[in-house]
Amino acid sequence: MQKGKTILKINKAIFIGDSHYNSNRTQLDIFLDTLSQNQTKTIFLSGDIFDFLSYHIKYFREKNKKTIESINSLSKTKDIIYLEGNHDFNLKDIFPNCHIIPREQQPYIFQLKNKTIAIAHGDIGITTAYDIFAKIMRSSFVGYFFNLIDIGGFISKKVEHMLEQKDICNTLQDFDMFASKRLEFYQKYKADYIIEAHYHQDKRYKNYINLPGFACNNRYLSDKDIVC
Repeated sequence: MQKGKTILKINKAIFIGDSHYNSNRTQLDIFLDTLSQNQTKTIFLSGDIFDFLSYHIKYFREKNKKTIESINSLSKTKDIIYLEGNHDFNLKDIFPNCHIIPREQQPYIFQLKNKTIAIAHGDIGITTAYDIFAKIMRSSFVGYFFNLIDIGGFISKKVEHMLEQKDICNTLQDFDMFASKRLEFYQKYKADYIIEAHYHQDKRYKNYINLPGFACNNRYLSDKDIVC
């Protein structure tokens, strides 16, 4: 187990992935309000919770201010483990009370009902070229330069519009073959179960679980769904 961290046993946990929050997809706000009143102890935000969010990009920090405040308020009473995705990263200074897991520290390893779980957003183990791209995008220099040229948020607004129009709810044609390849990548972590988001499939194959895309069907998984 080279990445992540093994923590104490977790129960009463839920796993939310890919809500891709934006002006057209606001159902996350309602859901977060309900969590403050229920018995859930641990909340895994499994990446791409926002359609775009980075500490270094001012426009999206302001655009998502209300939902950011909701998560920060919730983190005062719940344990929130936030795995950064490819749409939301550099989050440590945005969510000071959440346990932020950046891409380079994924998968995150924990114990659930005496089983070892490895969880990641899902955009790891793809290609070296993608690894380089992901690292560049997360650099503070890129964020600084972007803000410098993003006068009046005109670039951010174009990005925002493009993301709002994107169709993110698609079904993989051969999920079992895809999942078997993902299991090969995670084999070195010797986990009993593998959990990923990113692909929005809401399916499982053997011990591989791909989380629902909350943006697609308002679904999430509980600890009971992971380990029966």
